[in-house]
Amino acid sequence: MKSNNPDLKQLQRSGSIGNILKSDTTSFYNVPESPASNLIMETLGAGSSIADLPQRKKQISKMQYLEVNKSGPKRQVVLSNQHSEIEIEISDIDKLVGSNKPAKKMFVLALIKANEQAIHNGQLTQNSISFSLQELVDIGFYDSVRAARRGFKDGMDTLTCLKIKGKTKQSKKKESTIESLRVLFTGYDIKKGQCTIYLNDMINWEFIAQYFTILPQYYFRLPNKASDLLFYIFYLARQRVKDISEKGYFTIGFKAIQHRLNLPNEKQCLNPGRDIKEVIEEAITKIEDMNNSYYKDIKFTLTPIYNENANTADFLNNGYLKIEMGDIFAQTFVELNKSKVKAITAAIKRKEKIIDAAKAQNMAKKLEYENI
Repeated sequence: MKSNNPDLKQLQRSGSIGNILKSDTTSFYNVPESPASNLIMETLGAGSSIADLPQRKKQISKMQYLEVNKSGPKRQVVLSNQHSEIEIEISDIDKLVGSNKPAKKMFVLALIKANEQAIHNGQLTQNSISFSLQELVDIGFYDSVRAARRGFKDGMDTLTCLKIKGKTKQSKKKESTIESLRVLFTGYDIKKGQCTIYLNDMINWEFIAQYFTILPQYYFRLPNKASDLLFYIFYLARQRVKDISEKGYFTIGFKAIQHRLNLPNEKQCLNPGRDIKEVIEEAITKIEDMNNSYYKDIKFTLTPIYNENANTADFLNNGYLKIEMGDIFAQTFVELNKSKVKAITAAIKRKEKIIDAAKAQNMAKKLEYENI
């Protein structure tokens, strides 16, 4: 979508929030997420170029330290900031060769199914999730049952070689941790067309499912780069609920999108216009086209803002994507914001009551002492 601007071309956590997100399951998926699950998606998205992750991260965030360690075929990704310390280990780098589309989308689907079948109020209530090969076809993940069978195996071969540990702060007094390196998914089966993924019941799944966001149901129908961008948009939307509530939109810099889509460095790329700028524009167009055909009555507008005459470096450094949400998408995130504010207010009131009760008790003891 383009504007007429002459200068620029506009080319939460808790069960209660989970209940809000379940209010209209026909419109979107409800996805548990966390800093840990986001790092997993970044790692899978980086693929075999995982060694470039630290430099990419440094370009978009000075507040996070990320390193990648190598030991034979094994790779270790370590992220630390003021809120989190997360370590991910991939036992075999060969599992990350290619775009990793099967693994990324299978991980998202596993989170969706875990929320529906196995995780309640952050706790694991059963150690497996299941769905049919036909469902993978129905949601647009694959074109045929045969392709779904092969893709499921490929995706799970990658996910079962992934281990994680760490701690993240949800509040000043609450932390979620996985104390030692553990696999998230211990195995998988396909029997009579039914897929089963086994979840590790020895870990704290709240570490993976700290918050909730939503995801349009056409996510699985999108090509690789477009699906990555859509997931990133809705991952950030949960964090930008204040902007959505007050302004109806939020923004993402193109530099961050370049990192998320694992696009080449503009200084080392022979054709940055084709391999970076056009890829981002195409991903945006794919999302809007799919949204318009899938949700005709739900407003979801992606507007690139940049100087039309700028080179690719300026496009990345100064351009950004404006995301406007209306109808059910915006309403859902506004409800998220209201619930978050309500939860914080309730917590403050509880704390004040505790303090008042303590003061009253101290005063009573003081009066009792004075009357002796």
